[in-house]
Formats: sequence, C-alpha cells, structure tokens
Amino acid sequence: MFILAIIGFIAIFWCLLSGLVRIIPWLILAVIVTSIISLVLDHFIWVAIIVGAFIFFYIVGSREEKKEQKSATIDGDFEEVKK
Repeated sequence: MFILAIIGFIAIFWCLLSGLVRIIPWLILAVIVTSIISLVLDHFIWVAIIVGAFIFFYIVGSREEKKEQKSATIDGDFEEVKK
C-alpha cells in the first residue's frame, strides 16, 4: 500500500510538471479508492465480523419486533372478545 501511495504521488508530481492539471483530481481519487480497497482486503476478517454482527442484530431485532406486534394484536383481539 505504501508503494502504491508513492506511485500516486509521483504521478501527481509528474502531472504538475508536465501541465496536466486536469488529471490530478482523478489520480487523487484513484489513490484513495485503491487505499480503501487495500485496507478492506488487509482487514477482511474484521470487516466480515462487523458486517455479520450488523446482519445478526438486524435479524434478531426484526424477529423481536414481529413478536411484539403479534402479541399486541392477540391481546387486542382478546379484549374485544371479552367485551
């Protein structure tokens, strides 16, 4: 990743010297995107654990919410029959 950053800075410096100023934002974007991809790939196990935890808690939370809605509906139906 460090080598990639050095290559990116060399490319930006070369663009400044040769007058290709329009390309510099695209080079900066390319360095940022490749750095993010490299970071994710280097720490893939942590990213997978975090994403898995979010999915797990979403599923558990939606099931609990459905249970609460169902019990509220059943309690409401019971009180209507009781009247």
